[in-house]
Amino acid sequence: MREATMTSYIAGNARDLEFSDFDPFGDAFRRHPEKFHPMLLTQSPGFIHMEGVPSAYVAGFAQNQAMLRNFKAFSSLKPKNLPGMERIDFFNGLPVMNYADPPDHTRRRKVVNPAFTPKRTQMLNENAAILIDRLIDDIVERGKGFEALGDLTKPLSIDILLRRFLGIEDKDQAIFMNYVATLPLLDSMRPGDPKPQPYLDAWAQGAAYCKEQQALARQGRCHNLIGVIADGAEDGAIDDDEMMAMMIVLLIGGVSTVAGAAAASLMNLARHPDIAERVRQNPSLAGAVLEESMRLDPPVSLVMRFATDDTELGGKVIPKGMPVYAMLGVACHDPDIFPDPYRFDIDRPNGKDHLAFGYGMHTCIGNAITRNVVPLLLNKLLARMPDLRLADRDDAVQWDTSTPRARHIGKLYLEAR
Repeated sequence: MREATMTSYIAGNARDLEFSDFDPFGDAFRRHPEKFHPMLLTQSPGFIHMEGVPSAYVAGFAQNQAMLRNFKAFSSLKPKNLPGMERIDFFNGLPVMNYADPPDHTRRRKVVNPAFTPKRTQMLNENAAILIDRLIDDIVERGKGFEALGDLTKPLSIDILLRRFLGIEDKDQAIFMNYVATLPLLDSMRPGDPKPQPYLDAWAQGAAYCKEQQALARQGRCHNLIGVIADGAEDGAIDDDEMMAMMIVLLIGGVSTVAGAAAASLMNLARHPDIAERVRQNPSLAGAVLEESMRLDPPVSLVMRFATDDTELGGKVIPKGMPVYAMLGVACHDPDIFPDPYRFDIDRPNGKDHLAFGYGMHTCIGNAITRNVVPLLLNKLLARMPDLRLADRDDAVQWDTSTPRARHIGKLYLEAR
């Protein structure tokens, strides 16, 4: 369906709806999402125009659960030629696990499952423990405050995900990191714009690397995750671009999640020394710190679905063909589920019920890595720095809002007093 025809079709179905001017990708929402939460929760589902296309958002917790588990009514597959998709096309138009429904989603997930065996998970934990000790040693030796992402959480996540999990050699890691660095360029695109050339060049370089590694895999000489995935493919081969997309899914979902979740957890411990002391005395509480930090500041603030038919949700009908924004970050602050939702409370009985890792079949496949590595980091750091605090500076916490569907800590200055 042509772009104009598709837009007209959706508009025809949405003729009698009431629309607001809320922009889920707008700078105001990215910077201060909490200011919009009451309105979004009250109006949900609500209707908006995005890139001239009538769209919907779903903010309530129960509504998000209902939508995310119903793939037949709310598909993950992005329609072709729909304006606005350029800004979130991180995978160069390819259908990946994130944007696929069964049975295709099942096939893709099955291919990567061998990457998450207990043996590989144990290996990651052991390597993470060694690296965390070394990074903390460096921080302590300097004897000053430190910037948590640059000195600790990013080096940890890159090492664990790129070097250990994906198995990418040091000399080749820039291929993937350069690609990730081009993703903010997509945010400036408008309907019909060509993809930024730096993005295309970085993708081509990654696809060429995947082609080379798959050739080695056929000779039994590839020992990274590309070899594991290639071996697990039912037909024995995966297209080079598709392999690149799979690697990027795992990389983006891993590096940003681990680094962001660790930074948010450290921020909350630094702000709440009483809770930090509880965790130091009882290390098993570190997991609850992670879960509550993910709930308060989920690394991914929204995901998209597409209505396959007229579907009732929350007392309103979402018309067939309409893009729907699942506002995960808002749902994590729904007071009907999480009383006093802006309070950092590691004793919530439903603390793990947040949607920061997604929900249903699209639950983040790498969430087990985050849930293993981050508590390990928290416990080791508190053992060495029991008096962890925010640095005495106005910009101790700086937020990164440079990507259209995420909000995470960009810099975090800490010190042990």
